Amino acid sequence: MALSDEISKRIAQEAKKTIELITQRIPKVLDWRDRGGSPREVKRLVVISDTHFGNPHELLTDEANIARLCDVLKALEKIDELILLGDVFDFWLVPMREAIQRGRDFMSALYELDNVSRMIYIPGNHDHRAFWMLYEEKYLERLREGELDPPEISLPLTDDCPVMDILKPSTARVALSMVYPIHQVKVKGKDVLLTHGHLLGFFERSMWRPRHSVLASLILSRSEYLGLEDMERFLSPFYQMLALSAEVPGVTSGGYRLYRLLSRTGKILGLQGDERVSTYRGTSIEENAAEIEALLDHFCSDTPAYFVYGHTHRPGKLELPISRTLAVNTGCWLGDEGLFYSACTILEISDSANLFEVDLKT
Repeated sequence: MALSDEISKRIAQEAKKTIELITQRIPKVLDWRDRGGSPREVKRLVVISDTHFGNPHELLTDEANIARLCDVLKALEKIDELILLGDVFDFWLVPMREAIQRGRDFMSALYELDNVSRMIYIPGNHDHRAFWMLYEEKYLERLREGELDPPEISLPLTDDCPVMDILKPSTARVALSMVYPIHQVKVKGKDVLLTHGHLLGFFERSMWRPRHSVLASLILSRSEYLGLEDMERFLSPFYQMLALSAEVPGVTSGGYRLYRLLSRTGKILGLQGDERVSTYRGTSIEENAAEIEALLDHFCSDTPAYFVYGHTHRPGKLELPISRTLAVNTGCWLGDEGLFYSACTILEISDSANLFEVDLKT
């Protein structure tokens, strides 16, 4: 999407102010890379995000909708990587076993596609527990070996993914790997960075203003810079609380009541403006652009050609004014969400980045 000069200038000014403020508080990390080695080279990847199995507005439990999506995927011919970009399951709203079960037909259909080389699953905030269980398993292994230091709070590409393996049919044709929170790949020589998008909140200017030094100190309590480890230490207890509370009957009957309570608390602290119903949900790429620019500046010595995320449920494309990276939001697969924007879209990246809206029964 092309921006008017006025809007582009405004976004650039906001991004520069954010970058300057964060740089004053903390040094850059510049370590955003695939920890599994050099990025894989592919010719075509496709991205789907935010199916939210467990949400009452889920669309991809319907057999006809699954078939329609698979028809669109098959029409794209050979897909080297099919990326499931977070919030595949909604462990905040229903018990984990129920959310996984509700994704069974969808995942079975993807596993049986004959034009997909492999799938990559990158958990988001609502299915963060899929990552956290493996992290705790690694921690337990260390403890059993007499090692007290915890492992890094991230996950390189692994074929060990229990929440997906249990959904794999005996007729599966496609292998699946999991990585968290970042996946890096090259598509026809161009760098692509993919992440769910929930980490963008750390790059809001309001987080690093001097009057919020207490909050900044909490985030940076164990290091002098803002790294992935710091973000995960800060977020994980909150995500685990929401996931575990879904196992208690009646706790989730209020929907997003707790989420909105925390949002209102953020407004009281001055961390969030009055104009948002909840953090990032329904916001556009234009509204996220300053944070994306700051994130890329903080983590990337060389900016990628594409930055792909979901999380906000609002699909779109935008060339960022400073980095010239093309930011793409992949949308979501939910029906009527009231105030929240929704669209059933997939992203294909090959020679260019293309968003396709799939016509489903809603």
